Amino acid sequence: MPRRYNHNRPEQNASTAFPIGLLLLTVAAILAYLAIGGAWSENGTETAVYAPQITENATQR
Repeated sequence: MPRRYNHNRPEQNASTAFPIGLLLLTVAAILAYLAIGGAWSENGTETAVYAPQITENATQR
């Protein structure tokens, strides 16, 4: 039976299971996404990234 003045009191024992579980589920989903995307995109073609060539300007700004 509830006590007379026990309503609307803040929670005394907070559980951390939900936030930690949600965090671990999110990390697992991101790792699965990266693993599946990496396996799917590995079709033998290679990607090369070239840095832009730097040209020297004789004029000063």
